[in-house]
Amino acid sequence: MNDIFISYAREDKPWANRLALALEARGWSVWWDVEIPPGETWDEVIERELTAAKAVIVLWSATSVKKSWVKTEASLALDANKLLPVLTDSALPPIAFRPIQAAPLADWQGHAEHEGFAQLVASIERLAGAS
Repeated sequence: MNDIFISYAREDKPWANRLALALEARGWSVWWDVEIPPGETWDEVIERELTAAKAVIVLWSATSVKKSWVKTEASLALDANKLLPVLTDSALPPIAFRPIQAAPLADWQGHAEHEGFAQLVASIERLAGAS
């Protein structure tokens, strides 16, 4: 079981990679869909990994807010009380997710000192334990 599951739009892969590396550097295990093995059914793998994760980070961007799979993953995480939304640009999350406080990381360049990143780390520690 991984500590963190990252949900994102395929077009935001570089952003997701930067975040995954930063969180792994802090000691957490991170799963995102670059790890789906050949021969496995991707939707079953995603559901299994999302369900098993302690925290689910959803990267909201101008692209991801239009993706049904990202919204589905966010809904599953919300239902399980482990949703941690992140704003990667100026796009508003889908309306159902707007009341949930999101970590503001639109200007984050990978630095641990960033206030939004520090807020995200604190929330991960609450759900997944200290790194």
